[in-house]
Amino acid sequence: MRRIVIRVGTAAIAGTLLLAATACGRDEEALARQYASAPPAAPEASTAVSPVPPGSAPAGSAPPAAVPPAAASSPGEPPPALPPTDESPAPSTNRDTTGNGSDPAAQARLDAALLTAAEMPAGAYEVNPDGTETRETVRDAGCRPLIDLTRPGQAASAPAASAQASVTRGDPTPTGFTIVELFSFAGTGAQDLFAKGRAALPNCTSVTSTDTDGVTSADTYAAIPHASLGDESLAIGMTPQAGGALGLIVVRVGPTIVVVSNADLSATTPGLPADDLVARQITKLLANSRQ
Repeated sequence: MRRIVIRVGTAAIAGTLLLAATACGRDEEALARQYASAPPAAPEASTAVSPVPPGSAPAGSAPPAAVPPAAASSPGEPPPALPPTDESPAPSTNRDTTGNGSDPAAQARLDAALLTAAEMPAGAYEVNPDGTETRETVRDAGCRPLIDLTRPGQAASAPAASAQASVTRGDPTPTGFTIVELFSFAGTGAQDLFAKGRAALPNCTSVTSTDTDGVTSADTYAAIPHASLGDESLAIGMTPQAGGALGLIVVRVGPTIVVVSNADLSATTPGLPADDLVARQITKLLANSRQ
């Protein structure tokens, strides 16, 4: 079976359909022990698999093709109305990492606005309290803003506050994840991040990056047509070199970047998260911003 690594948010989603680390920073060793004891998914699969380093993979996955239906969210709940609204040998050191958590008021608003287990799709729910990430090295410096937009926790200027939650699909063997992430920036940080990421996307259909373990991966990116949300938004499909697929909807709501992701470890084309889930998160964020 293929080893799959999908980088999302604050960590990596990895599998052989075996989970080594989720999007919300769970204990990697504990998860490896838990899922190593699960029955193998195929006769040839080993009964004990080591955790997969982020970014490791065999080569070659086709770029996104037709977009499949969006991932389902909680049944029986109508969607809420939306308000109008370089190559480098080592990770970059030009990063301000002091911002995250520097605004307690913004942090309290994001914590209150983050969707709860009852508001998320079915699955194992988990919250990660810290969205700071280690900054990857991107071979083409012009594509750095795209990586920063899809994973704002590793942007050049760290967010002033962040909150993330995920649900894991599949038990006992994970098959996919839904992740919601909120990042609040000071001043025009959110606007600048979004503008630069949007401008980079058309020229960055393939992005080669190297993580702090020295593992290099070439992933494909493509814009997906989608209705506008919040102040501005982008829908992006990402296909990792290793396999699997990730669909993201990135929305700017004032000084906050909202990233809602749907990861499928066995898919070959990205599927976006459900529209009603994204709408629910935006609506709750706006309600808490007015308090």
